[in-house]
Amino acid sequence: MTRLSCLSIAGFHVPLEVLERLAYSREELAERLPALRTRSHARAVAVLSTCQRTEVYATWTGEPDDAALLAALASDRGTSTRSLDRVAKTYHDEAAARHLLRVASGLESFVLGETEIAGQVRAAAEVSRIAGGGDVVLDRLMDAAISASRKRHRLTSIAATSRSVASVALDAVVTASGGTITGQRLLVVGAGSVAAVAVARAVDLGAIVTVCNRTRRSADRFAAAGATVVDLADLADCLATNDIAILATAAPHPLVDAGILRSARPAGAGALTLVDLSLPRNVDPSVRALASVRLIDLADLRAGGASDAGDLADVLAAIEVIIEGELGRYLRWRERRSAMASLRSDAGDPRLINDNASNAADPDATARRLHRLAVDAR
Repeated sequence: MTRLSCLSIAGFHVPLEVLERLAYSREELAERLPALRTRSHARAVAVLSTCQRTEVYATWTGEPDDAALLAALASDRGTSTRSLDRVAKTYHDEAAARHLLRVASGLESFVLGETEIAGQVRAAAEVSRIAGGGDVVLDRLMDAAISASRKRHRLTSIAATSRSVASVALDAVVTASGGTITGQRLLVVGAGSVAAVAVARAVDLGAIVTVCNRTRRSADRFAAAGATVVDLADLADCLATNDIAILATAAPHPLVDAGILRSARPAGAGALTLVDLSLPRNVDPSVRALASVRLIDLADLRAGGASDAGDLADVLAAIEVIIEGELGRYLRWRERRSAMASLRSDAGDPRLINDNASNAADPDATARRLHRLAVDAR
């Protein structure tokens, strides 16, 4: 039977420096998956890389080799196996499958029940298929996780389905601003799903919103939401005139550092709140040394992200039921698939199956059973 494993580096206590080192962009991941599979000797590999985690899911024809998978990831990211071993968790078979379904449904996020992760799991599945990193067992698991997240969105309350890292970040900004950001100038850098949530929420809260992005066409849709759209080349000018900046891009290096801010905001320019929702980080931590700058990053946000879990008890229980239902379907599919493979092995070459002595009384019985199992396993 094909075995399944998960190597997970995530959670509340993993330093941002570690997660930053392990982070993959979508383009980079498509290039690196073949090397990860080769180095680990796994049958198939898929990687989920977000601002909260890097997880490697793998299938094996024999016993999972957790040490080889850890070493492959460490080598690919230019870090030591010892540093990863201290923070990594491993899951196998049913536990690995359940973990991915929980992740995709937001139950393993620091913002409990957040919805942004669902799109990230879909992207991971797509990259794995395009790069040829997956197999039928891994593909089916990804499909089950996506199905669980869709059902969760459809069957739980509107309040629960609006939870996200970006919304928690805006709540933190409002609190830091004395309870309101109405009339304040707020800059959003980026045009992805996280940025979209930030723009919508900031407009609703009465902020004057500007969106700054490398590709103007990707950001133009925010104009309809009431935001002004500018090019990334104008970032320094925007930093000079805004009160709040939320950064959520896939840039591989910081876009803002202390030097840029000193040039853009001379003494007396007023306070600036920076919110960095990216990994790798978009804001160099050195900006904390500037007296007029307040930096809120993912480490700050995750410290309080699950504080309202008690208010979501009923929703979380409903999500658990959805997860167990999808998990049960996936495990039954795997059992049928394994049974079919075993039957084929016992029968020898299926083309000669009618020559088996055990089928002498009914030469078509095994063939019919193989057909039923094949249909069930699709």
